[in-house]
Amino acid sequence: MDREAFPDASVHAFLSKWRTASLATVDAHNQPHAANVQYVHDEHWNLYFVSNPASAHSLHVEHQPQVALTVYAHTHAPNRIHGLQIHGICRRITDESESRHAWKLYSSKFVFVKLPGVRKIVKRESFYVVTPTWMRWIDNRRGFGFKVEKRLAANKRE
Repeated sequence: MDREAFPDASVHAFLSKWRTASLATVDAHNQPHAANVQYVHDEHWNLYFVSNPASAHSLHVEHQPQVALTVYAHTHAPNRIHGLQIHGICRRITDESESRHAWKLYSSKFVFVKLPGVRKIVKRESFYVVTPTWMRWIDNRRGFGFKVEKRLAANKRE
């Protein structure tokens, strides 16, 4: 593992640029599941997404909140591969203030959700938040196999 400092500013910019994460969950029978979600993040590294509480991944986090997430830059060149791997705790947001915070962030990045028909659909769903406990930044632009990690306390939004 490289002994370089975690590139906070670069990773925040990366998360702002890209839109889709692959969320890995485990069901009650320990069977893995993956789902793509459109996310937004805040300055505390929390990642928010919208989902139906009856979807498989939503049901899984009710049983087992530990999840993994990946976000990567879409490229065909091996020397341009870069992205983020995350371990964290996922939960459905039930607090109205936190839900408003998530909506503000989400609707800023995904402006189409403000359209009346879409807004109505999104408002019927729930926001979920992944609070990272560990992150690995991979960046082949810095050299093949370059990676740096960061551990975080599982804190809520401050």
